[in-house]
Amino acid sequence: MKLSYFINALDTCIYRCDVQSVSEQDTSDGWKISIQGHTIDDSKYLVNILYDYLFSNNIPFKSATVTRFNLKDRGTKRDLEQSKKAMTIYCPNTMNIKDLCEKVYALTKDYKGWHSIDTPSSYEHYAGGLFFRNDRDIDGKYVRADN
Repeated sequence: MKLSYFINALDTCIYRCDVQSVSEQDTSDGWKISIQGHTIDDSKYLVNILYDYLFSNNIPFKSATVTRFNLKDRGTKRDLEQSKKAMTIYCPNTMNIKDLCEKVYALTKDYKGWHSIDTPSSYEHYAGGLFFRNDRDIDGKYVRADN
């Protein structure tokens, strides 16, 4: 998928909260990075900065559409938290989550869109706008964030 198509989909997709990349990577270990943001411009900025690295390394991710950012208007704590997830990056089982965090942080050090956003429920702050967590239990079943 071309970068321009991906960016256009973020603006025009009104029925989905995210546009997701296609990847064959196994991410069943459950590690993921959430990069926080306030607006669709934050989502676009992150895609522009990270797209080449993520695609060239076959790392799956999803980026927030306008629909996700509009969740804040629903008024619940969960929707407010969900509306701040500008990008989610899924760590392939072949990578270490801290190594992936470090590479992503190195590319996004100048990103300011995460300022004034609290750490999301069940996540740990890594650096800048990066927060990470494991969303699997001991049996490999999905565990929803506590929000």
